[in-house]
Amino acid sequence: MANIRVKYHPNEHSILYSETGGACPLCGLPMMFKKATSKHPTIGYEIAHIYPLNANASQANALKGYKAPAEINALENVILLCPSCHTKYDKDFKIDEYLKLLDIKNKYLSEAKAKLTASQHALQEEVHEILDLIVSSDSTYEDLSETKLNVSSLDEKLKTGISPLQKREIRSNAIDFFVPIRNQIRLIEQRDQAAIRILQNQINSYYLVMSKQNPDNKDIVFNHIAQWVSLKTGKSIMASKVLTSFFVQNCEVFDASSN
Repeated sequence: MANIRVKYHPNEHSILYSETGGACPLCGLPMMFKKATSKHPTIGYEIAHIYPLNANASQANALKGYKAPAEINALENVILLCPSCHTKYDKDFKIDEYLKLLDIKNKYLSEAKAKLTASQHALQEEVHEILDLIVSSDSTYEDLSETKLNVSSLDEKLKTGISPLQKREIRSNAIDFFVPIRNQIRLIEQRDQAAIRILQNQINSYYLVMSKQNPDNKDIVFNHIAQWVSLKTGKSIMASKVLTSFFVQNCEVFDASSN
C-alpha cells in the first residue's frame, strides 16, 4: 500500500524553514522571495522526503541496506529544497545525494537539539571576565615550561574523532591563551573559589550532554559548546572558541580515555 503525503502544519513549515536558514541546502538559493507585484514574500520551496515517500524500483534498488524511517512523513525525514533541486533529487535519485541530504538533516537536528539543551544550562557570571580578557589580549605565550599545560595530554585528547583543522585550532588556542586565562581564573578564585568550580562543572556537564548527543564527533561537540558559551554570554564566537579550547586541555572538555 502506497504511503500518503501528509499536509504539514504552518508551525512545521516554520521549523523546517528555520533549519535551513532560508536557503536551499543543496544550491544555496533563497527559498523565500518577494515579487515586485506583491507586498508579501512568496514561498519558493517544497517539502522533500529524504528517504522517498514511495520508492520506485530504481530508488529501492539504490537504497538496499538502508532502512526506511519508522514514520516516513516525520519531520526527521523531510527537508526543504527549492523546486529545481527537489525535482532533480526525485527524478535523478543517487545514493550519494541521499547520504548528503541525510547528513545535512542530521546536522540540522543536532543543532536544534543543542540549542534546546543550551537553554537549559546556565553559566556563571564570572565567565564574562574571562571572555573580556580573551578579547583584549594581544599577546601569545610560547614559553610554557613553567605552566601546568600538558601538551602531550592535550594531543592525546585530540588523537581521534576530530578533524585536522579543528585539532590545529584547539591546540593553537590552548597554547596561546593558557597563561592569561589561567591567571585570570586565579584572580577570580582569590575572590570566590566556588565560582570557578561551579563554572568548570557547568562546562563539563554541557560537554557530557553534547558528547552523548554526538558520539565520536568532537568537531560538532566542540563547536556546540562554543556556540552555547557565545549564546549565554553575548560574546563573540571566536572568544568562546578560545575559552572552550582552554577547557579542552583543562579537563572539562574531552576525555583522553574515551578515544
